[in-house]
Amino acid sequence: MLIGFFIEPNKKLRKVIVSYKKIIKRNYGNQLYLSHPVHLTLFTVSIKRKLPKDKIIEIDNFVKNFRKIKIKTTNIKFFYNDPQTKGHTMFLALKKNASLNNFQMQLIKFVNKIAGRNIVIRKNKFKGKLEKNHRRYGYPFVGRNWIPHFTVSSIDKKHNLKTIKTVIKNKVPLTSIIKKISIWNIKK
Repeated sequence: MLIGFFIEPNKKLRKVIVSYKKIIKRNYGNQLYLSHPVHLTLFTVSIKRKLPKDKIIEIDNFVKNFRKIKIKTTNIKFFYNDPQTKGHTMFLALKKNASLNNFQMQLIKFVNKIAGRNIVIRKNKFKGKLEKNHRRYGYPFVGRNWIPHFTVSSIDKKHNLKTIKTVIKNKVPLTSIIKKISIWNIKK
């Protein structure tokens, strides 16, 4: 079972990202992540079995009691040759934010403590620091290796990205307060 912890954007930010998803679809057809809800991934973790209800309530309460964190978007960027998608993943980047990074780390440690380290599956396809993080936390993108962002889409490598770069406004300076963190049970 895969559990994910996600930040949902406010309406204004969601509207901007959805408009970019529509531009990608219009220019390139269906691409990976276009149908996904707009979100920022804090982390995902695989577990061997469903957690007891009291553990789920503890995690849910921890998430509900987080401090409201201010985030600032900066511009559109790409993870070129993304090994996760085999495409070029387009995303809306955030300005570096110590509060957000600290919250991610607190959440990961709390969930690992509540879930019990013995139930987190430690299968690993990563190398170096990502491998170490994955073994330690059940998620590779932690601390300096985490690039908080809102994914727009992963575009197949056969497409020319110059087209999209001329259509989409590169700078997207929006400020927003995180108000909602969702916990999803992701079916593989």
